[in-house]
Amino acid sequence: MALVRQGVGFVITGLVVGALGIAAGAWWGAGHPIPGFLAHHFKVASRADTKRAREEPRLAVKAVRASSQEVPVAFEYTGTIVSPRDAALQARVTGFVVERPFEPGGHVKKGQVLFRIDPRPFEVALKSAQALRDQAKATLDFAQAEVNRTEQLADKGFATEQRAQQNQSNLATANAKLEEAEAAMARQRLNLEYAVIRAPFDGRSSLSMANIGDMVIENQTNLVSVVQVNPIDVQMALSSEDAEAVRVAQGEGRVKVQLLDVQRQPVREATIYRLDNRFDPRTGRRLIQAWLDNADERYLPGRFVRSRIEVGRQERLLVPTVALSAQLDQQVVWTVDEAGTVHMTAIEVGDVYGDNTAVLKGLKPGTLVVTDHLQSMRQNLKVEPRIAEEVSAVHDTPAAGEARH
Repeated sequence: MALVRQGVGFVITGLVVGALGIAAGAWWGAGHPIPGFLAHHFKVASRADTKRAREEPRLAVKAVRASSQEVPVAFEYTGTIVSPRDAALQARVTGFVVERPFEPGGHVKKGQVLFRIDPRPFEVALKSAQALRDQAKATLDFAQAEVNRTEQLADKGFATEQRAQQNQSNLATANAKLEEAEAAMARQRLNLEYAVIRAPFDGRSSLSMANIGDMVIENQTNLVSVVQVNPIDVQMALSSEDAEAVRVAQGEGRVKVQLLDVQRQPVREATIYRLDNRFDPRTGRRLIQAWLDNADERYLPGRFVRSRIEVGRQERLLVPTVALSAQLDQQVVWTVDEAGTVHMTAIEVGDVYGDNTAVLKGLKPGTLVVTDHLQSMRQNLKVEPRIAEEVSAVHDTPAAGEARH
C-alpha cells in the first residue's frame, strides 16, 4: 500500500514538473514577458511598452531655410548738429542799450533790429566831424586860390619859385585835411550804424543777458547769437576707410545718410554736400557735413545724433537670430537633414540685419535650420520639421553691428 502511494506521488510530481516545463517553454517562446503586476511592482517596462515607446511620434519643430539676401552696406557714427550759419553778435560801439525790440530765444528775420545803443554821442561826434570837414574845405579853397594867383604872377615875373612851391605844399596839406575830416565823418556815420544791431540772416536767436540800460563795451560785450535752423547740418568724423567708401559712393550717386532715433530707426534723411580737404593728423579722421530739412526744428546746433551712412549693397546668407545657440565659445545652429535627423552645425556669424543674422562660414543656402525647442535639441534627434517661410528680405535694414564712434 505504501509502495502504491509512493508511486502515485512520483507520478503527480512528474506531471507538475512537466506542466511547469511546458509553461516555461511557452513563456520563452513568447519573448519571456514579465507579468504586468510584477512589472509594476519592480518598475520594469515590458517589451510591449518598450516597442510602443519606440513608436512615439517625432518632436514637431519649426524650421526655416537659410537664404541669401541683398543687404545694405552701411555704418553708423555719432554726429553733431551744426548750423551752416552761426553768428555771435558783439557790441561794435561803447554805450548804453536803450532798446531791445525782440524776444530772446525767438525767431528773427534778416535785417530785424535786435538792439539799439544810445546814438546821441555819435550824433554829436558826427556834427563835430562835419564842422571840421567844412573848415578843411574852406582851407582847401583858399589854398587853391593862392596857387592860381601865384601862377599868374609867376608868368609875369612877379612871384618867386619858392613862393609857388610853398603854395603847392599848402594846397596838398589842405586837401589831406579835407580827406581826414571826411574820414572822421564816415567813422561817425558807421558808429551810428553800429549803434543799431540787426539780425544778419533768418534764424533763431539765443537767450540774451543784455538788457535795456546795460553798458556795453566795443568788441567785448556779447549781445546775442543767431543760428540758422532750417536747413541744418550734421557733421561726422569718418575713418579713412569709410571716408573713401563715401567718396566713391558719392561719385556714383549711391550714398545715403539717415538720422536715427533711440530705437535705431531712421527718422530723417540728409544729403552729403561738403567734405573737408584734409584728415585730422591727431585722429586720422575726415570731417563730412550733410544738410537736412529741419522745418520742425527737431535738431538744434550742438545736439549729438546717431547717423547711418549707406554706401552700397551686398549678398549675405541670413538665418533668423533666434536660431542661434552657443556651445562654449562657438556659435551653432541645429540643422535638419532630409531624413529628419538633427545635427549641430558650427558657424561663423557676421552682422545682424533686423531679426536676421548673417552667416559667413559653416552653412549653405537652403539648409533647414531649427528655430524653436532649441533646449530639447541633441545630436541625431529625430524631428518632424514644420517649414516656415523663407527668411524675408531685409530691404533697407542695415547691419546693427557696424557702429562706429
